[in-house]
Amino acid sequence: MSCKITLIGAGSVVFAKTLIGDILQFPELSDATICLMDIDADRLRVADVMMKRVARKLGVKAKIVSTLDRREAIKGAKYVICTVQVGGYKPSTVVDFEIPKKYGLRQTIADTLGIGGIFRGLRTIPVLVGIAQEIEQLAHPDCLLLNYTNPMAMNCWAIDEAVGIPHVGLCHSVFGTARMLASHAKLRYDDVSYLVAGVNHMAFFLKFQYKGQDAYPLLFKALKDPSRNYELVRYEMMRRLGYFVTESSEHQAEYVPHFIHFGEEVVDRYKIPLDEYIRRCEAIMSSWKDTEAKLIGEDGDIEVKEQSHEYGSFIIHSKETNTPRTVYGNVPNRGIIDNLQDGCCVEVPCLVDGTGLSPVKIGELPPQLAAICMTNVNVQRLTVTAALSGQRESIYHAAMADPHTAATLPLDKIWAMCDELIEQHQKDGYLGDFESVIPGTGRAFAGVGDRVIVSAKASGAQLDVAGSALQLEINVENPNPEATQVTLQIVPASAAVVLEKTEVRIEVPAESTQSLVVNGTLKTAITEPTDIDLTTDAEGLLLIGATLIPRDRIEVQEDGYSHFEMSLSGFPCATGKMRRKGAQLELEIEVQDSNPKSCLDRPLQGSFVQLFFSQLDGGPIMGLQVLPNVGADCKLEVFGGRKLIEQTDYQYSQTNLSYTLKAVIPLADLEIPTSGPFLLDAHASLEALGDAHSGGKASLSGESQPQESSDRAFILNC
Repeated sequence: MSCKITLIGAGSVVFAKTLIGDILQFPELSDATICLMDIDADRLRVADVMMKRVARKLGVKAKIVSTLDRREAIKGAKYVICTVQVGGYKPSTVVDFEIPKKYGLRQTIADTLGIGGIFRGLRTIPVLVGIAQEIEQLAHPDCLLLNYTNPMAMNCWAIDEAVGIPHVGLCHSVFGTARMLASHAKLRYDDVSYLVAGVNHMAFFLKFQYKGQDAYPLLFKALKDPSRNYELVRYEMMRRLGYFVTESSEHQAEYVPHFIHFGEEVVDRYKIPLDEYIRRCEAIMSSWKDTEAKLIGEDGDIEVKEQSHEYGSFIIHSKETNTPRTVYGNVPNRGIIDNLQDGCCVEVPCLVDGTGLSPVKIGELPPQLAAICMTNVNVQRLTVTAALSGQRESIYHAAMADPHTAATLPLDKIWAMCDELIEQHQKDGYLGDFESVIPGTGRAFAGVGDRVIVSAKASGAQLDVAGSALQLEINVENPNPEATQVTLQIVPASAAVVLEKTEVRIEVPAESTQSLVVNGTLKTAITEPTDIDLTTDAEGLLLIGATLIPRDRIEVQEDGYSHFEMSLSGFPCATGKMRRKGAQLELEIEVQDSNPKSCLDRPLQGSFVQLFFSQLDGGPIMGLQVLPNVGADCKLEVFGGRKLIEQTDYQYSQTNLSYTLKAVIPLADLEIPTSGPFLLDAHASLEALGDAHSGGKASLSGESQPQESSDRAFILNC
């Protein structure tokens, strides 16, 4: 029953010896062709010598071949086993630990989730997708990819989405944890059964049974044992979630926000080994020569251990011999776990025989388990998106979604850390290019930030006066690194607007802004909102026209006052009323600011209200500003030009939700005539609106700076 079995990443010689040794101990697989492939010639040589000696030791007819050519290794293979580590311990793993540490982010293993898992995924996914594409092109038509490379869920999800070849991700955490729990419960492993489901390294024992009986009480007994000083994180998570998770405490501690973030006391209490993967790698490297000698053996002899519990050899044997088995595999979620995202990679029991792998339908996870799994799935989704699309912003979004990263760092540090990691991994040659984003944002540059923004603003005209002069300022912002030329057509919606020119051409240097003014007149008065649109044949422009809005009127109500109101985000935020009384203006205004901040010592930086007055003939604009003083009184000033008058004839009150001013102001101070209409605009700045809305700025006319122009002011009849 000869078939070709290829191991890509054979330089992982310890694992290679286990996997290939397991396979060759099945008589039905003992004549297979074992193809070893790695990019490290020295490691590949060790693997080749080692496996040929293993075959001789077992007395099998397997053919052992080695190659540095990946395509040659994949050609004709019926099974491809992947154990690669892109970027290796140095430089990439060290970078994944050291740069985050500069920002205050500590990790334990950093190969599955967290910032380390994200960047390992970004480095690895393109390589695995390339392997999958070559399998599709070159391998046996019934080839199965068995992936052991982390980050498991990200890698398998990307393979499925990008290529879609038959594959399964394999991990030892399920069977390893099952044996550990049997030991903790003081049970024979052969008497234990279990059901596990979730995502890789975040799957849970939904059932843990002894001869068909629920054995979870034994685990909760172990939880309460004061002498237990092992697996502290995983038992604590079982205490809180009700179920035991599959991967080790050092892994689990960096998948959730509940441990490392809280500092040394929590780290020590739960015995969390920070920088654990670094320690292990250093230990392995320091003892490599001794390990190499033991692996190869002495005088041509070599030790071959009995078959391990790794699933890989059992899957190959079941497929080749049609022997039914159940294994745990990482597979696409297509109706397997109902309350996890469709298409994500889930870890579930799989039935395997000559037809391949058939995942077992789980249904719904307990809601708390689905919720914590989704915190990992969200990171996986965004990392896969970044790797497959080249969208740089998805890298930032993945880091933002990561539970441990988000709990530890503010957004600006997450951004800066990602930028530094991207730059370093690209410099080392293990990370490709990603699309630019708008500087300082998480939005893709292409199609958004590279648009030339063209805006028009009309000023100067009295819209209710025929023959009034009009100025149309056209502003062009070019964010691109190249100069551009913009040709625009100006299209008034009404014949009442007459412009000196209706086509303009503007040259805009790189990363700069240019403006020009087109003069015009109003042939007749404007009585309805009238658009002045901009059009062009060019692409990649955002065109914002101008709208001429006639002044509205505020009429006197039955109580003798003219009432006005301002809104913030669609909600009333300030109301007022005023009337003339002799040579004075009676004013009352209430502002719905539930958290007023004084701006007496920081001009117009907190809570305030400004009212602006002008005569209809376009005289000077006078201002009245109210500056609340929290817990005390307020300051009321009249200003215009260089004149600043502090008023004393007013009443001020404040509640937990608002502040109110009642004042009497001489009309002469405001330069308002004693009779007839005048122009009014108002501007309010709030810190908080009521009990549920943040603050902001509002104005009566909608202009952000109403004191600059009276064009949009209201005509007040009072």
